[in-house]
Amino acid sequence: MIQDVIVVGAGPAGAACALWAHQLGLRVLLLEAASAAGGLQRRSPYRNRWLPGLQNRTGQAVAESLQDHLKDAGVPHHLNFTAAGIRRSAWHDGWDVWNERAVHSARYLVIATGSRPRDGGFHESDHVGIGPGLSMERLDVAGKRLAILGGGDNAFDQAGFAIQRGAREVHIFCRRAPRAQPLLMRQVEPRFVHVGPFHADARSMTVNGVPFDVLGVQFGFEACIPAGLSLPLRDGYLDVDRNGAVARWPRLFAAGEVTNYWHPCVTTSYAHGVQVAKSIQRELQLARPTVWAPCPAPLASAA
Repeated sequence: MIQDVIVVGAGPAGAACALWAHQLGLRVLLLEAASAAGGLQRRSPYRNRWLPGLQNRTGQAVAESLQDHLKDAGVPHHLNFTAAGIRRSAWHDGWDVWNERAVHSARYLVIATGSRPRDGGFHESDHVGIGPGLSMERLDVAGKRLAILGGGDNAFDQAGFAIQRGAREVHIFCRRAPRAQPLLMRQVEPRFVHVGPFHADARSMTVNGVPFDVLGVQFGFEACIPAGLSLPLRDGYLDVDRNGAVARWPRLFAAGEVTNYWHPCVTTSYAHGVQVAKSIQRELQLARPTVWAPCPAPLASAA
């Protein structure tokens, strides 16, 4: 069966896109490589301060709600489906997504594969965390000297969490002036913020030759772009127009943090997924014009 829309990725953007497409009456299939929906929210044990109406719920709780909503709404979706390839179909005017188990086809394809923390060549270990959330929370920082590499919001946020968990000292190393929000920067004393070139070595657990017990790599995120397609990029992310369409690729859209849209976060990912669903619905409506039957003439009244 050829779907109207296949959405690849069930994070906030992909889940919102699939939910809206389904409830707008389109035939949709949502494919997710992980064992549950939620994307990066599944890595976040922190209580939310930013999503309106969801105060104090953890990112993991938000992810569980996404999964429950998809199920309750009856959105067709497959978990544990890692796409081995994506291609323009050779036998219909649309797209195929496949792996070793199945091939799924649709007229439209939405890439919502999100982003992942940049590792900068480091590897997770008992003393090295990469990206915010569970990777850092699993580390024992109590009474330890911690070096955070990076100068953005997540670097200072993770420093604050480590201080709350009893870290003895938390130093931040950033090559350029910090670009974090002032609210987050106030969590770290200025004397522990080092701006300029640095060299970090995970084998010797040193930064600029100074020993540390724990390293936290907070170099931001990079797009998770499916292999096999030479897609247009802007600053490393899929380049889309205001509707979410990928230039020069008919019926291909992208939504959320895999794209170059402004200010990636959960809230904007939801909205972007909705916009893409509405854009596809509009294109399908234009391709399938509604035929209105003429109203029957009123019956003449009996004399």
